[in-house]
Amino acid sequence: MNAPAPRHGDLLSGYLDECQSLVLDEIRAIVPRDDRHTGGLYELIVDYPLRGGKGLRPALCISTCRALGGSLAGVLRSAAVLELYHNAFLVHDDVEDGSEKRRHEATLHRLHGVPIAVNVGDGMLALTLRPLLDNMRILGMGRALRILEAVADMARESAEGQMLELDWIRRVEWTPAERDYVRMVYKKSAFYTFVTPVSVGAIAAGAGPERIVPLRRFATQIGVAFQIQDDVLNLAGEESSTGKEAGGDLWEGKHTLILIHALRSALAPERGRALEILRKPRVAKTEADVRFLRRLIERHGSVEYAWAAAERRARRAARTLGACRDVPPSVHRGFLEAVVDYVVTRDR
Repeated sequence: MNAPAPRHGDLLSGYLDECQSLVLDEIRAIVPRDDRHTGGLYELIVDYPLRGGKGLRPALCISTCRALGGSLAGVLRSAAVLELYHNAFLVHDDVEDGSEKRRHEATLHRLHGVPIAVNVGDGMLALTLRPLLDNMRILGMGRALRILEAVADMARESAEGQMLELDWIRRVEWTPAERDYVRMVYKKSAFYTFVTPVSVGAIAAGAGPERIVPLRRFATQIGVAFQIQDDVLNLAGEESSTGKEAGGDLWEGKHTLILIHALRSALAPERGRALEILRKPRVAKTEADVRFLRRLIERHGSVEYAWAAAERRARRAARTLGACRDVPPSVHRGFLEAVVDYVVTRDR
């Protein structure tokens, strides 16, 4: 990872692949091999990680650490912990959302049932504790405790953000403002996808709070942009490009900037019809219902609105990263810069 930085697209894919390989090896080392008395728990724990995800979170953690002069050995175990957290959240999210596909295959609860899927997610979270304690030996007590604190904050923020959305669903609430959506996305997605990986990487490198603040600002901006664009891809992309069920957000009635904009722009009769559809549970929705929502979104240019919102935030993130003078040019900084491009151009 010390060669001159190639073009952003090539750098991005190569860096992600290399980090993913390293992190999967680390996860294999963390997950016990003896499954004789576990009912097959550990075999299922590695199911989602081995399905070929991008590994963006551990790559952000590793690149931030290396860009600030830290070592791969000092950050790899923490990066693997973040990937385990991510996959645990995916397992639980799939159950909560009733999702049918994950990374081009049936979701874990569809294959093995809800109780087993929930326990597998719990098992992943349980396995993150010991590697975080290992940081006492790898990095020393000070850095290890700061990383543990960052991960604890991430777990709390993520649960709060998920509950915000679940509460909207429970109350059949379809009047959140755009700022409410951004708050939910920050807590539920951006915090654990970007803010925490960047923060943990910086801590592993020995960075103090004054160096971490602008990096967290960068991560917040690009993290919200990433989720907006992810919502767009779910609607506009094909399953082959997203690895998820195409249009699943409409079937599940998920709160996205796209739908918030469409409802805000709609005339009263079509808004009323859309709300009637969105308040139905997934099993009660029909193909005609989802087609109506798609036509409403197209009529009001809501996908284009969301694209523009993601691009504005990505541009702000690029400016923030550009102002980080204490992050010298390197392949690792180049990866962070490439992520900004990726967020708003992937599969567009």
